[in-house]
Amino acid sequence: MARAAECCPGPGADGRKGAMRRAVMVGLAALIVVVVAACGEPEPEGPPVYDVYPPMEELRGYSVSFATSVGRIRFAMLPQEARLAVNSFIFLINEGYYDGLAFHRVVPGLLAESGDVTGTGTGNAGYTFEIEPPQRPYARGQIALANDGTPNSNGSRFFFILGDLAGSAEAPHEYTIIGHIRETDAVSQATLDKIEAAEEEVTIRSTVATPQGRPWTGA
Repeated sequence: MARAAECCPGPGADGRKGAMRRAVMVGLAALIVVVVAACGEPEPEGPPVYDVYPPMEELRGYSVSFATSVGRIRFAMLPQEARLAVNSFIFLINEGYYDGLAFHRVVPGLLAESGDVTGTGTGNAGYTFEIEPPQRPYARGQIALANDGTPNSNGSRFFFILGDLAGSAEAPHEYTIIGHIRETDAVSQATLDKIEAAEEEVTIRSTVATPQGRPWTGA
């Protein structure tokens, strides 16, 4: 009897083995569920694309601030000179469209360009609109929209002007000026210098548009 007991485990041992088998099966089932769920997850979405020009907001002044990898830079917007362009720009800022983008082209003395989610210099937010002629000469510290030289090709791309380019053949008078750094804003002027001189890619960490005063009427 003792010999039989040694070679043939009793009910307690069988129960332990059965519990172990069940635990293994449960673990495998859980692993399969995780793998299937992961395979069924949708691919990460790309950058946002908008089908149409955004709704027109009330005409008002804005201060737009960029937190970049080399410092903060702030612009006073000029909606009275470029209402369509400023309205689109504020919309995209409020959507967070520019956050995380890089300056894909920097030409010292000329411009620092961003606003293209593809980084190729040809991308946009999915819509374009009328080019509003600039109402002032190009000067260092202004911000303008880029276009491709054809009608109605303003979009999401913009550039900081890095030189006084009034009358320059390198900057034909066909880019919509939407804002400028205030003369007394030494911090923004210093950041513009850093963007121009940077040896590594400069990125936009975040953007904020702050309304200034009451909406204007009759414009």
